[in-house]
Amino acid sequence: MLDLSWTELFFVGVLALIIIGPKDLPELFQIFGRFTAKLKRMYAGMQGSMNQLTKEVNIVNGKAQPGDESWKAFLPEDIRNLPADFTPGSMSAEQHAKRRSKIDEARKQADVARKAKEQRNE
Repeated sequence: MLDLSWTELFFVGVLALIIIGPKDLPELFQIFGRFTAKLKRMYAGMQGSMNQLTKEVNIVNGKAQPGDESWKAFLPEDIRNLPADFTPGSMSAEQHAKRRSKIDEARKQADVARKAKEQRNE
């Protein structure tokens, strides 16, 4: 760490006790503890940001891990919800909206049927 031996640490502790005094020494340790905790939180936050940035750069460069679908989280929700067979320009926005409403309606009906079946089984 700081390459201090036990005798050197003991000497620093005695010196701090003499200079600062026994009354203020616990308060100094509390301040030092809060400061180191804040530094650790800042470091962890910075490290998390760097990891996130690395993931984003890898996604942009096409170096993402196989099977990693985390890049989809960066897409707008409308694009994430597009059908797998959707081809841009293949249908108008109105046609796509009608198709989307039919799909949503079918999902709602399936959910209602599933819930009714679960209630019958209970």
